Amino acid sequence: MTGAALRIVSVVHGYPPREHAGAELCAHWLARALRERGHDVSIFARTGDPALPEFARLREQVEGVPVTRIRTAPERATSLRATYLDPAVRAAFEREIGRDGGSGRRVDVVHVHHAIGLTVDLVEAAKRSGARVAATLHDFWYLCPRGQRFTPWGHHCVEIDPSRCSRCIARKRARWALNALLRRPLAFAAGLPGYLAENLHTRAIRRRTGDIVAQLNQCDLVLAPSRFVLDEHVRHGLDPARARVFENGVDGGFAARLAPRAGARRPLRFGYVGSFLPSKGVDLLVSAFQEMPRDSAALDLFGTSPWDGGAFARAIERGNRHPAVRFRGAFDHDRLAEVLDDVDVLVVPSRWYENAPVALDEAALAAIPVVVAGHGGMAELLARRRNGLSFRPGDAADLRAALLRFVDERDLWEAIRRPATPVRTPAAAAAEFERLVVAS
Repeated sequence: MTGAALRIVSVVHGYPPREHAGAELCAHWLARALRERGHDVSIFARTGDPALPEFARLREQVEGVPVTRIRTAPERATSLRATYLDPAVRAAFEREIGRDGGSGRRVDVVHVHHAIGLTVDLVEAAKRSGARVAATLHDFWYLCPRGQRFTPWGHHCVEIDPSRCSRCIARKRARWALNALLRRPLAFAAGLPGYLAENLHTRAIRRRTGDIVAQLNQCDLVLAPSRFVLDEHVRHGLDPARARVFENGVDGGFAARLAPRAGARRPLRFGYVGSFLPSKGVDLLVSAFQEMPRDSAALDLFGTSPWDGGAFARAIERGNRHPAVRFRGAFDHDRLAEVLDDVDVLVVPSRWYENAPVALDEAALAAIPVVVAGHGGMAELLARRRNGLSFRPGDAADLRAALLRFVDERDLWEAIRRPATPVRTPAAAAAEFERLVVAS
């Protein structure tokens, strides 16, 4: 550790063990590693637990890390602005970082991993407290209300167009207006002209981007695990002087539990691990697999679509006609070694610009080659590690051609399965984070 111990509060939209997607896991691994370096680290996280009253706070410890969870209900928002600015959450956060909160010592550093479901002016509140502030860009939520630049009708937004954004959230706008009407009917009716002026078409979209980028530009550091995502935010107004590429630190402890591998199995087992979202391209992968040779390749899909009660996952399963495609369902992250023991090649077919999928780090740690859509942060990782193949995003035929190379070229698996550059450890990430925040 360099210098004195710091009091650090990390902000994240969810936290293990309740939530364990990539950003949440990276936040936990970094917090734990910073504590191991002697810093006083705690977590301020959102929870959507319906058993808790709105804005209730729940305090607990997760692997030695103190966690405060605040119950928020973004589904009850009354406007687009209310989905990213919430005075009640800001007030709770200000109490959390005050001298009477946590350890009773003033906070030195606030690290905002994600503010979805919370409030973006946590940055302003932290700066006013005297803390240094870092933010990490885990996706595109700061520029896109849906976070992935992918519309409900399947359009990938290569360019962010406020008119298209306005259409994309049209149903949400209607629900927000209904919420406003039901919450305060008389006040809503009296203020309707102003409400419409602030919320129709592109005005609210442009204001959202301006408000959020202004918050990011108050940060001392803005970090991102891929150059692509960082550059996209700079293109939309982020001050490049604050921007740094900062590779995630990933816990590789599971790799010690993997069974030894003498080579790829025959038939070869391809695998997918993650959510069944249209943006993730699971349906594209299943479609590409339909014409794979039936005696030389299998596909195991680990995950489901909890966001719609599993309907999307069931639709993909109904459309499958290949006998070697197996739908294995969701799994607890603690079973990762068991899952990856069943996979020879991991496929990440995302239609959206994935930033730095933890699944690719875990495949590298397990010495499993990958097939990825060749764009966004995935293309960067592949170029650096050289441990897999890419295909044209959204192109099922090109994806199938990449899969077939592993079937037909018997030496390919062994030749590329070990990454050319190692996955960064949480300890190394914590050491760099410490240097950056001390220097900022």
